[in-house]
Amino acid sequence: MARSRISKDEALSFLLTYIVVEQSKDLQLDQITLFNLTSLAQEAADTINSKDGAIAHEVIEALAHQFLDSQ
Repeated sequence: MARSRISKDEALSFLLTYIVVEQSKDLQLDQITLFNLTSLAQEAADTINSKDGAIAHEVIEALAHQFLDSQ
């Protein structure tokens, strides 16, 4: 079986780092927010692992912007 390029945990770590450090946004990690972020991380991992040409940071940053726009 082929190894995946990125795990959900790695995607979540990158997602949180991007939002908090690079975008300087404060997050209140309540249950709903954490659920939404882990769902986005799973979506990012699935997308990155299923598409040969997917660039990990671009996929995660796009999802991060969708999340931030919905806040």
